[in-house]
Amino acid sequence: MARLLLALIGVVLLAVVALALLWLLGQVMVGVGAFVVGTAGVLSRLLWFLIFTGLLSGLVYFVTSAWRPPGRSGPDGAVRLDTASSAFTTPSAGSPAPVTTSDLPTTGGVDA
Repeated sequence: MARLLLALIGVVLLAVVALALLWLLGQVMVGVGAFVVGTAGVLSRLLWFLIFTGLLSGLVYFVTSAWRPPGRSGPDGAVRLDTASSAFTTPSAGSPAPVTTSDLPTTGGVDA
């Protein structure tokens, strides 16, 4: 009789443990589902934001490029590339820059 009661208690305990594990698995699945739904919501809002900003920036680019009158490439007083390129030219090799004695380094009072 003791063996029968012990086996019955074992079966009941096994069923309770199996139900507890099944409940725990359900809780984990609910958490994963909530995470997936939240992530999908955030990513969908991000996608709509990127689409909206892309369309808006394209519209702004189109309007600003179409608004400028033909024949002018920029506002008055703007530096043009062809006139500004002279600032980046190097002196020719035939004319070295003048050097004065004030440009020479000093030895700090020590004569060589």
